[in-house]
Amino acid sequence: MGGSGGDSTPTLRVTAWSGNYGERFEKAIKPIFESRFDATLEVNTGWNSLLAKIQSAPKDDPPFDVTVTCEPVYYNGRNAGLFEPLRYEENIPNIDHVYDYYKNVRPITHGAPADGAPLTILYRDSLDQPVETWSDFTSQTVQNSAGVGVDSGFWIYPLLGAAVGTDAAPSAGELYQKQYHDTLMDTLETWPITGWAASGTDVWQQFRNGIIDAAQWYFGQVYYDMENHEDVSFSMPSANAGYMDNWAVVRGTSKRTLGEQFINMLLDPEVQSKWSEDHPLFFTTDEMTYAGDLGDYLPTNAEEAQQMALPRWDDLAPYSETFSNKFKRMKTQS
Repeated sequence: MGGSGGDSTPTLRVTAWSGNYGERFEKAIKPIFESRFDATLEVNTGWNSLLAKIQSAPKDDPPFDVTVTCEPVYYNGRNAGLFEPLRYEENIPNIDHVYDYYKNVRPITHGAPADGAPLTILYRDSLDQPVETWSDFTSQTVQNSAGVGVDSGFWIYPLLGAAVGTDAAPSAGELYQKQYHDTLMDTLETWPITGWAASGTDVWQQFRNGIIDAAQWYFGQVYYDMENHEDVSFSMPSANAGYMDNWAVVRGTSKRTLGEQFINMLLDPEVQSKWSEDHPLFFTTDEMTYAGDLGDYLPTNAEEAQQMALPRWDDLAPYSETFSNKFKRMKTQS
């Protein structure tokens, strides 16, 4: 079976997001895990191919034991039977620390909500006006700029930003009500998109190359790097959206219990507080404390958490194919 080291010490294989997420995750979490458990943590990274790797492996020998997921990865993996049901009462008691809002956004039967990031606006300082809200992406300042960069891998997140900017329904509700869909797509198509990014590295490169003057990206991937980009600023709109990670145990792993204990560790407020020193994510528990000034930008109580629109894929699923096809068409036509 996979997942065992060369000696008697078990190895838990965990997949985190590619890029600086994975680097910061390993730096923060690996030493904590290995100090608490008689086990080794092997951190792999991935993105769009996470589910394909699980599906192509034998059902009793998955390529990793635990994985990060966000939407739509979590929804699709859950419905395809690729994750084990989580045994909260037995192995994940720290779920009681998680704010109800994060537990209620989507079913947590197969994935525990631990972390995430608000959407963030990046903009070049030389623009005539700062870009401070999602509605500003349709302003003359942005329309007359070199253009906008957006996430090319997960269409839901630029669409969430456009929904908040459209403001036709509360909390990005346009996504879930068909009567608003034309208006929502019209808003996104009004954004002068000239950059399609698969990573934060892509976004910064597009700024350097003069391809874009503004961008939709994620606070967790940019805040600790802003000092390296002196001509670019960021905005965190008060009306905002974000993504949230639900951590899942992979179908067929022989490390199911250890995987659940690992997820329980991720929900420990003490661990989340320490984690924030290396990674400017939002965290889901009510007793964690953010490092530095992160609490100025990230939700610190239940009321602030509810102000961030997170995708509800169970409600979005009937429309996801239509949105996906429209987004693909935008990319090919740009």
